[in-house]
Amino acid sequence: MMRRIKRLMPVVALTLGLSALTVLGSVTACLAQDTPTVASNAEAIQNHKVIVDTIWTLLAGVLVFFMQAGFALVETGLTRAKNACNILMKNLMDFCAGTVFYWVMGFGIMFGAGNAFMGTSGFFLNDSGETFGSLAWSTVPLECKYFFQLVFAATAATIVSGAMAERTKFISYFIYSIAITAIIYPISGHWIWGGGWLASAGMWDFAGSTVVHSVGGWLALVGAIVLGPRLGKYNPDGSSNAIPGHNLPLTALGVFILWFGWFGFNPGSTMGGVLDIAHIATTTNMAAAAGAIAAMFTAWALFRKPDLSMALNGALAGLVAV
Repeated sequence: MMRRIKRLMPVVALTLGLSALTVLGSVTACLAQDTPTVASNAEAIQNHKVIVDTIWTLLAGVLVFFMQAGFALVETGLTRAKNACNILMKNLMDFCAGTVFYWVMGFGIMFGAGNAFMGTSGFFLNDSGETFGSLAWSTVPLECKYFFQLVFAATAATIVSGAMAERTKFISYFIYSIAITAIIYPISGHWIWGGGWLASAGMWDFAGSTVVHSVGGWLALVGAIVLGPRLGKYNPDGSSNAIPGHNLPLTALGVFILWFGWFGFNPGSTMGGVLDIAHIATTTNMAAAAGAIAAMFTAWALFRKPDLSMALNGALAGLVAV
């Protein structure tokens, strides 16, 4: 028995040695393959940054999208009950029409390569590699950029709805809304954000105070002037009558939703998860609070009592002003 064991010892030793060499070689190969380098570390960090930036931008876009609900509630609450359905339908179609027509042509006109007046390429998000150079500062995917800019375009269109409430036919407003998101807003946006003539002149708008809110406001003013006042607003002697809304709690809820959504509107304009978003969010919140307080005391001084609708509009004014 001992003789047999002695005879097998060299074979066992040789087998164990070969096995050890095989395992060692495999481990060495794996280590050589997986050993990080400066270049691979930099690439991994950049990939993670793009992922974080994309998640943040999409989240901010969703918050801005939720502002559509806020606008719908504010406008519905401040109008008469008989017009509530019309208001809600217009707000719904604002975003639906904007989604399609901003994809078809609006995004290309606003950010596509072209001239100082408008973009002439990039329709249907068709990117040749250099089409959207004005957005090259952000590394998030093109579809992410489109979605974030879409909710901005829809906001500009929705601003118009409130100024024209209770005195427009639905089909007329629907056509007007398409024109805003497909042509008017993209052209004016190209001047500032798309590398157009105002950008070349040095104009800079971080989160849309001019591109979104001012443009939407001017369009709303034009619509209000063309339509004129609501029936029953003015008496024959020129004095005005108050036309109160039918549901102030609905309006208050809408303002809080808008306030909430603005934390995506302003901080999200970085299109990246950077430290500046904390400062931007704080400034945004402070502006809304100060606007509400200032409006409340102004109404108190003029009417001898605080007015809820004025305070709510003051909060919105503060948010727009940032």
